[in-house]
Amino acid sequence: MDKKLFGKQLQQYRERAGYSQEALAERIECSTIFISYIERGEKSPSLDTLLKLANALDISIDLLFGRERKQHISEKMKDIEKQLTALPVSEQQKILDILDSVVSIELNYHYEKDFDKF
Repeated sequence: MDKKLFGKQLQQYRERAGYSQEALAERIECSTIFISYIERGEKSPSLDTLLKLANALDISIDLLFGRERKQHISEKMKDIEKQLTALPVSEQQKILDILDSVVSIELNYHYEKDFDKF
């Protein structure tokens, strides 16, 4: 395991989740100093701590190891597709309509955000 890469990933996802080192340490029941050591690449978490970190940050463990986010999203979409196909067609259509609306809202938001830059 590349401890430095792992530490950077942990810091990135901790900050993205809005946790300070202290808050994350409290949430997984360890010391702030230990979180700091991990983020600097000086120490490695045990398997138990690794699971707690991933759960606290609501991410998969492989993301902490530097796995490409794009690959993770692609696999997650495949998993959702499998679940969706298990539903009746009428329920599938409802969910697809909701997803279509959400994607349209996001695209409009990003379009307006980019347009405001000019």
